[in-house]
Amino acid sequence: MDKTDIPVKDPTPHLSPTASVILEAAKRILQRDGFAHLTFEAIAGEAGEHPSLIRYHFGSKAGLIAVLVDSVMHLESLAILATVSSSEEGAERRRALLRMHRDIARELDAYRMFYDLIPHVVRNDDLRARFRALFEWYRDLDAWALSPDADPGWRERLRPLAMLTVALADGVALQVQADPRLDIDAAFDLWEAMVERQLREMAASSSVSE
Repeated sequence: MDKTDIPVKDPTPHLSPTASVILEAAKRILQRDGFAHLTFEAIAGEAGEHPSLIRYHFGSKAGLIAVLVDSVMHLESLAILATVSSSEEGAERRRALLRMHRDIARELDAYRMFYDLIPHVVRNDDLRARFRALFEWYRDLDAWALSPDADPGWRERLRPLAMLTVALADGVALQVQADPRLDIDAAFDLWEAMVERQLREMAASSSVSE
């Protein structure tokens, strides 16, 4: 897999310098203060621009949010892909995948911004479609990382395991948001052992059926 596989494209190359400043200001407010504070006045103040310029460059708050969502998802996807692709050997790539999920679960600010966006994304048909494509990509990436040398048929069998891996990471991250003191290493160590066992059982079952 490479960065051309990422379903949410980077919107920033098409933005003017002023629009880029506004977008970065919106990201800072979202991360620092939450979605409720993402107003034209607050964004303009953060960016040092007139509120009318936000409407000029993005059309509406919905237009700004769409670009903001695309930018956040694209950057996060690039970081995840780079981490998982850094290992070539199968077992090491699996470990890199689970380490990546473990590290992301600890990123309180990044996940807080993600959870702030979700209620507004799922109520918008266009953004929800992008969100759906992003989760499909996450599952495909996890299936690929769990068994990078597998043929497409075998990888299809891994999709339920990939779905559970994504769900585990998001669920643990949500619990850490509520209680940052949680020690998540034991949970991820257990999950890594379960994944390895499941892969061995699937491989053995495939050999018997052949």
